[in-house]
Amino acid sequence: MYARSSTILPMYPFRFGVQLKSANSVDDWEGVVSKLERLGFGTVTLPDHVDNSFAPLSSLGYLAAKTDLTIGTMVVSNDLRNPLLLAREAATLALLSKGRFELGIGAGWQESDYSQLGIAMDPSRVRISRLKESLELIKTSFLQSRFSYSGSYYEASEFQLYPSMTPDIVPKILVGGGGPRVLALAARFADVVSINPSLRWGENAKETLGELYEESYQEKVSLVKAKLDEFERKVELHCRSAFVYVGDDHNKVVKEISAQLGVEALEAYKMPPVLVGNVESVVEQLQVRRERFGFSYWSIHENDVDSFAPVVAALGGK
Repeated sequence: MYARSSTILPMYPFRFGVQLKSANSVDDWEGVVSKLERLGFGTVTLPDHVDNSFAPLSSLGYLAAKTDLTIGTMVVSNDLRNPLLLAREAATLALLSKGRFELGIGAGWQESDYSQLGIAMDPSRVRISRLKESLELIKTSFLQSRFSYSGSYYEASEFQLYPSMTPDIVPKILVGGGGPRVLALAARFADVVSINPSLRWGENAKETLGELYEESYQEKVSLVKAKLDEFERKVELHCRSAFVYVGDDHNKVVKEISAQLGVEALEAYKMPPVLVGNVESVVEQLQVRRERFGFSYWSIHENDVDSFAPVVAALGGK
């Protein structure tokens, strides 16, 4: 079923993270992170939307004291914060967690975030240009003791980051996206590149379906690789699951998914963010997708933790 191909990027060991949903109480989170540690997951992340979830950065400060997992944002919306203030928050979380914080950042895409805050949602080209300047500022602040900056969207005068960063705790930067401009920025600035469907039509638009096909992911990964060659860099590649089922009823489940998406069952099986099968099959899917696309870092949703745990046990760190 799975055609193997030569590796196109250096392969990293597998690691697995969980995107937490909104919690009813902090006790819920403590129970979840304790389970994730026990089951071998390595990372826990929080989203950044103006909805019924806790604010990510302050929540991660709390979790830093409650778990030895790597903590991170998946992802901060760039337009909602000044990048230098975000760098201060990131540096503080890096220090509090002793180097276990990863800063995921994106250009922003959810219209309701902007409307609720009364912020104009500029065209994507403007939001992506702002993201570029933010990444320049954040990266520079991690590396230089004091600097000034003058851009089209941001200014800085003799800025000095506190707490200052040492090499052992500097946060990894994750940049996710599905369009060529964001992916090019990710290849230039990020330590982790998250390959996603483009959401320019909206999260649930029918046009987004085409972004789930393996051909689309291959094009995006090839673009990133070309940019990495140009910049003489290497990065870890991340994929966030869209559908996960690990169990014996996988044939029934994939038929339901394929009917929902309006595609053939085999096409649904082959979509990179779809992980459906028994334990052995999902393990094989992940191994092939690392070889073919370079994906070694995978995120799943909180509801899939228990069923996915045997896969983590089989592949984590390998």
